[in-house]
Amino acid sequence: MRAAKYLERLDQAVWLNRILQLILLLLALGVLVMARHRTIVHIVPSQIQHEYRIGPSSASKEYLSQMASTFTTTALTVNSDNAEYAARAFLTNLTPEARGRIETTLLAEASYIKKTGLTQAFYPKTIDFYSPQRLRITGTLMQWLGGKVIAQHDISYALTLEVKNYAVKISDFAPLHKGAAPSTAPGDVVPAPAGPAGGDG
Repeated sequence: MRAAKYLERLDQAVWLNRILQLILLLLALGVLVMARHRTIVHIVPSQIQHEYRIGPSSASKEYLSQMASTFTTTALTVNSDNAEYAARAFLTNLTPEARGRIETTLLAEASYIKKTGLTQAFYPKTIDFYSPQRLRITGTLMQWLGGKVIAQHDISYALTLEVKNYAVKISDFAPLHKGAAPSTAPGDVVPAPAGPAGGDG
């Protein structure tokens, strides 16, 4: 009788041991699978005004318009203290090709702003799409020097945004003349106007 109970308990212990080994194996496999997945990070607009969707190679108009507003405001709202930092931060959002076209000029503009003590701010008003990734953003650009407003005018910029691996990059960023629509193909990347005479005034 004791031998039968002992064998029964031994059989239960063996099965419990096998179940625990199986659970440990499944947990180890789960850890390995999770380790192979990479974390997906995407930039969130500075102000989330509408729900949006973003995928590996595309994004909704709501997301692109909010990012266009964020990028343009960041690029055009600068002062003598943050001009260089803002320029370098903006360059990180450009594709390599666009960066090659704009870097020297943009850093020169930042140096000019730092040297003259100019302050400027962009206030976006409207965004119009001309293709799924090409748009025009229009707003008011104000500039101050020594605490006095020296310029205030509406200005429009054309942007082309690309989505690759959930990351949004700017492949074109150029000012437009009044009433002009962006061409279907990106043109030269042109930096924000730094001097009082810049823009569509």
